[in-house]
Amino acid sequence: MKVAAANALLRFTSRGPRRPLPLGIKALRIYILPTGRGLLFACAVTAMVGGSLNYTNNPGFLFAFLLASMALMSTLYTQKNIKVLTLVSEKHTPVFAGKPLWFELAVKADAAPRYRVAAGFKDQGRVVRDIPAGETVTFRLPLETLARGRFRPPPLIVESTYPFGLFRTWVSIRLDTHCLVFPAPLPHAFETATAPSPGQGAGTSPHSETGDFRELKTYRPGDPGSRIAWKPLARGQGLWTKSFEAEQNHAVTLSWDLIRATGTEARISHLCHLVLEAHRQGIPYGLSAPGITIDPGAPASVPHRDRCLTALAMMPPSDQPGYFTSRPQ
Repeated sequence: MKVAAANALLRFTSRGPRRPLPLGIKALRIYILPTGRGLLFACAVTAMVGGSLNYTNNPGFLFAFLLASMALMSTLYTQKNIKVLTLVSEKHTPVFAGKPLWFELAVKADAAPRYRVAAGFKDQGRVVRDIPAGETVTFRLPLETLARGRFRPPPLIVESTYPFGLFRTWVSIRLDTHCLVFPAPLPHAFETATAPSPGQGAGTSPHSETGDFRELKTYRPGDPGSRIAWKPLARGQGLWTKSFEAEQNHAVTLSWDLIRATGTEARISHLCHLVLEAHRQGIPYGLSAPGITIDPGAPASVPHRDRCLTALAMMPPSDQPGYFTSRPQ
């Protein structure tokens, strides 16, 4: 029941328009309520007042009212601890589904230091930091990702219980930003998913052994057994993979139709893995999928890789779970 009440309160305080950064918290509606410790403190003060009345104990009255006045004064300090903060900027980079997305939030204090400021997204963990006077501190907030696509983050909660922990003050902010989540890569054999790009010969598979020998590369999980250099391994020189000149000069197209998998999401995950493998091996590659045609780019080009991964992440939803796009929070 306590959890349900807390969730209902959070939903009530999380309403409102989405707001861009920078943003001063003093322009928002700030809430404050007693904590569990604060309620126990109130019960203790009430008991002290009752005992003082029963025994006509004037020092007891004085002490009880002193504690009550200190608690009431602390509400001003608790609220001011976050009221004068400014959310300066936010930064995040795309991640693969299932991995935590780290949201970097820059928060600046005014002329006075602010203590035990906590920040975090709804239903996520909190990060607690002290903010020196006039300085900007970065909160690195975790955000759970379950599926591919572009989505808006849940409400951001900035809160504090400083100085005594008797009251909790907080503000809920719906940030006007989007987060991008790439599909989770799923290993798949290159030979079944690549086709020669226009103008290339038939032997352009990244794992083909045609052409002149180029070099030995350190073995990485997923490299085919036919490419392993067995002689160095027999001499105790470690595990190496043979690289051929042809695979450096010919482009391939990672094709949706050649994926041997059932289900839209499985195919997308396989293509994601192939994009990463082609990028790692420095092979020029393009991408062909329903509604997507991307010509081969420069080998090991990060912008080209991100363009392909973004296109896969934004593919229309399938009839299976695992996709969302800009869902409201």
